[in-house]
Amino acid sequence: MTHPDDIQRELDWARQALVDDNKGRMRVCCRRAAGAAIRRWLRQQPAPPEWGRMAITQLRTIAEVESLPADVRRAAARLSTTVDHDHNLPFDESPIEDALIIIRNFSE
Repeated sequence: MTHPDDIQRELDWARQALVDDNKGRMRVCCRRAAGAAIRRWLRQQPAPPEWGRMAITQLRTIAEVESLPADVRRAAARLSTTVDHDHNLPFDESPIEDALIIIRNFSE
């Protein structure tokens, strides 16, 4: 079972990876934090949608769910975007902020 401490731990690791200039690790931790919040929410639903079990699959799915707020869909799309070999992305938004948008939405 996902505990709020698990989500916070992943966010802490993401922030440390940012300090360490480890962009790949930061994005992985952000995806795991968001995925943990999504899984926790799914377990609380009487008839949960089938969004997959892996964070990346969940993020790709919710990026397309039109009933979700646009900021959540955009954050999920950014977190699930493939980076180049240097971990560069075609946008400037922070993966940590994107994870927080998703976590807030699925923690309400």
